[in-house]
Amino acid sequence: MNLLVIVLSSQLLYYLLIAQTGVVGAFDSDIKELFTLPIGGVVGSLLSAYWRHLGIKTELCFLFGIQVMLSWFYPNYSLGVLLVLGFVVGYTTPLLLYLFGTQSKRQLAFGLAISYTVGTALYTYPFALRGDIAIFLPLISIVALRFSPLPSEIRPCEKRLDGRIVAMMMVWIFTDSALFETLSRSEGMDIWSDYTGLIIVSHLVGVYLAYRYGENLKRQGWIIWALFVISYALYYMHYPPGLAVVYPIVISYYNVLLFRTLIAMHNIRHIAIAMVGVGWVAASAANAVALYHQLWIAVAVLAVYILIYSSNFRRVS
Repeated sequence: MNLLVIVLSSQLLYYLLIAQTGVVGAFDSDIKELFTLPIGGVVGSLLSAYWRHLGIKTELCFLFGIQVMLSWFYPNYSLGVLLVLGFVVGYTTPLLLYLFGTQSKRQLAFGLAISYTVGTALYTYPFALRGDIAIFLPLISIVALRFSPLPSEIRPCEKRLDGRIVAMMMVWIFTDSALFETLSRSEGMDIWSDYTGLIIVSHLVGVYLAYRYGENLKRQGWIIWALFVISYALYYMHYPPGLAVVYPIVISYYNVLLFRTLIAMHNIRHIAIAMVGVGWVAASAANAVALYHQLWIAVAVLAVYILIYSSNFRRVS
């Protein structure tokens, strides 16, 4: 494991504990108080796609520094500050995934394993008290990146962006986020408080299975779909122990494959454009579904997906 893995892990944790759950929880999921966050994310991703990057390491260190400054005021964020926070996350993520193209599948698995372990352990920490975490994580990113040897040049891939793959990733993010946000708002199904250790182990199992047996994201569609169907069934049956096993496995499993697919693009523009749909549009739509208690929409998406997948994705190269 090298220091670039630490950078990836700390930034994933920042997104999970601060940008995704911390800020949203601190503002009680009030869309009117949060709507500039995804707008900033989309703007940041698009600028990242079309900006001419001459010093990626310098750009990332500068933006991680902005994260630190913003974190001093956590969680007392105005709409303007949330816009900047979203912009920073949206801009930095494609660059980091592009740089990670030099790393092996094992390094990615290590990074995600660290993120899921620490993120699960800290998930129940009160939203309003995560200020120290918000400062500490980007500081880790700055120090680790500062001492990470980066290649002088990465040749971008000139292949066209596959819209079907982006659509598939959006389905998994939407399905995952809708259930995650629903569970986080459900007192009776709060699996993170009661089954923390079991969830951590299940996440690690999912990462290992994806590392050891996971193939091309297209080829794994049936497996991911089946695991999500089981997860949703366990939720509707109100069976938290089973959900604490299956759901983390599918999260880890598909995310390893998803990140591998994004990283393998080797093209900042393609990664950034994909992240607009995957990281912001799909996740924001899922938040709305959970907020308005319309989880049936995610179930319908799963049903439609399997019909499309069975006709269009069975034959892949």
